Amino acid sequence: MDGAIAIGMCIGLDRIPQLAAGYDYVELGVSSALNPLKDDAEYAPTGSQLPGLTPPVRAFNLFVPGSVRLTGPDVDWDRIDQYAERATRRAAAAGASVIVVGSGGSRRVPEGYSHTLAWGQLVRMFQICADHAARNNIVMAIEPLNRGETNIINSYAEGVQLAKDVGRKEVRVLADIYHFMVESEPLDHIADAPEWLAHVHLADSERYYPGSGSYPLRRLFAILKDIGYQGMASVECRWGEDFTAESAKALAFLRELTA
Repeated sequence: MDGAIAIGMCIGLDRIPQLAAGYDYVELGVSSALNPLKDDAEYAPTGSQLPGLTPPVRAFNLFVPGSVRLTGPDVDWDRIDQYAERATRRAAAAGASVIVVGSGGSRRVPEGYSHTLAWGQLVRMFQICADHAARNNIVMAIEPLNRGETNIINSYAEGVQLAKDVGRKEVRVLADIYHFMVESEPLDHIADAPEWLAHVHLADSERYYPGSGSYPLRRLFAILKDIGYQGMASVECRWGEDFTAESAKALAFLRELTA
């Protein structure tokens, strides 16, 4: 895959056996697979399994559960520091190089709380993450989410601004076509700030698998080629009744776009 865009799948551990053959990697959930709320002894049985998975683990998402606040009056900075240390160390040991930070519920700004203060809290949180990511060769990818999922960082452009405010090379931005479409954000925003792109998430109309709808995926991949993107792109979508067959169709469609 040298020089090409690697195609992966956002998936739970239990579903990997049903994944169609040919994907370059899998992307698992931090909170579910890495269990950063558990100490190393509790995590060890799971941790020993991750490096041997096929396809290999190369990325993680679903950074924190809703119980770990990232904005508002109840942020526990010591807890976040411990969580980030465990998450980045365990992700690296599993073979990953990227952690996607969406966590819309955790970062949602509480009603009546200052968005300016919340923004500053997210800057501080990502700087803490960057300290640990640097020691583990991990990139933290800010995930812009649509306004139906959270009320802060709702566009790629806002994600880039947050990354600039963090000011650490370990913190960059994710481009998810689903959120671009929901927010009617131009895909060209990626080309406006290509140096900040760390990772890509893929879906199609109604958030079904790539190739099943009318999202401008060909345009997205044309932009990725134009900017020389050589990272990873993970399918993150809903599925019908035959996951194996649909994941095969999605892969065939995406291989055509990356050819």
